[in-house]
Amino acid sequence: MKIEDWFQTLRTKAQSIEERWKEASEQERLQLADQLFYLRQVSDTVVDLWLQFEEKLSNAIRHIKQMEGQLPAATQEEQAETAMAKEGEALVQKEAGKTAAKEAGSEVKHGKLPQEMHAYEPVFRRGEGFYHLRMFQDAKKCFAQLVQESPDWESGRLYYAYSLLFCDEMETAFREFRLLAKSASSPTVVAISYNAIGCLLAEEKQWLEAAQAFKTSLEAKPDQEEARYNLALCYLMDGDAQEALDEIEGYLQKHEHDWEAQLLWLRAAHLLFQMDETAELAPPASLTLPNRELDSETLQEMAHLYEAVGNYHRAQICYHFLTERLPKEGWVWHGLAWNTWLIAGSERGLTLMKKAISLAPGQDDFVFSYGWMQLFDGNIPGAILAFRHMLEKDSENRLGQSGMISAFEKVGETREAKRLAKQFLDDSDPYIRSLGYFHLGRLAMIEENWRLAEQYFQRTLPHADQFREIPIYLQLCASKPGGQAAESELVQP
Repeated sequence: MKIEDWFQTLRTKAQSIEERWKEASEQERLQLADQLFYLRQVSDTVVDLWLQFEEKLSNAIRHIKQMEGQLPAATQEEQAETAMAKEGEALVQKEAGKTAAKEAGSEVKHGKLPQEMHAYEPVFRRGEGFYHLRMFQDAKKCFAQLVQESPDWESGRLYYAYSLLFCDEMETAFREFRLLAKSASSPTVVAISYNAIGCLLAEEKQWLEAAQAFKTSLEAKPDQEEARYNLALCYLMDGDAQEALDEIEGYLQKHEHDWEAQLLWLRAAHLLFQMDETAELAPPASLTLPNRELDSETLQEMAHLYEAVGNYHRAQICYHFLTERLPKEGWVWHGLAWNTWLIAGSERGLTLMKKAISLAPGQDDFVFSYGWMQLFDGNIPGAILAFRHMLEKDSENRLGQSGMISAFEKVGETREAKRLAKQFLDDSDPYIRSLGYFHLGRLAMIEENWRLAEQYFQRTLPHADQFREIPIYLQLCASKPGGQAAESELVQP
């Protein structure tokens, strides 16, 4: 039997036990538990045999190279080179409060291995094997022994620090990384250690201190790209949008297809627009189109961020991929319809919106969007019909009422529009009240009552981020000579 077939048999047995467990009786579960214990013993034996084989193989290769003259003799100092793989880097997603792992490999060269360290190389190889098998408790024991017997072996101490980290011994890991950062002779080890320190600080949301650690990592090794990515992320989480953009654009120059970096750029650009609507940003040339390989959650977030920065074509592509993957989800078709309408107009957009409504007929947002498209394409009767359909189900539906206000405004029925808008002012929701003031301000502008319009717009300022037109409207009101408003019409403080 081939070894692949043997392992497939073991995987099948484990899967069978998992599937049978739920419906098994108490006696059957005892038998299944025995089978699991047996499989665990098999696994432990295989790992141990593999480690012995790996050690023997490494020794054989090294000795053969020595005999062929490709390496110095064992009695001389020899070069040792190992790989630190999958460094844990704290990546905190904005607003979600979650952390994820961004894994990257880094080659760590130790320089010449002193003769007295040769005796501990089997321990190092064994610990390295456990580490790459993600058996971090076993790896920690091996590297703890190595560090005690050979404290100057920098790569061994680095493996020890990461093993502690993955065993959730954060404080001890932090101390080891700090020791390496201060004492290591290898710039690579120093850079990796400061990067790890930054990640641990970022886990505690100490953004300023974490950013300083990432900067120090880059000072030790300017091409430490993981630290550059993490520095950009720290800036973003600390609200420094422009600094985040500067760093991530530098990262994207070397990693143009890194979708996580593209996503970070979009988040930073969105934040900058929120702080300064006049900011002009051109996406870097390396910001590539979304692709089908991304998971649905990532495509959805990218679509929202593309929409926020006005890149409707790329948002449309994200939703197109999502419709292929989630063809029965109304919100996907709604997103595709909305962005298609913004790009190409109503002919295609309305058709897609109808599909969204058919998949989620109870979703008022979709009906509102359908009416809104018709309103701005000049089909006032069609828009009013959509908004009235919403109000027939719920006469207090603020979304439907808001659509009707805009429709009345279009046809010049300002009195009816005012009546509806003033109902918003008694709502318990501060945002709804601000929306009412916004509508009333626009209606006052139509009547050229600039003084009253300015007062209405001033009352929307607590939610100004929801109404991007407010600064422009206030400037317009300030530039006018000022119409006279009756004392009863003035907004009371």
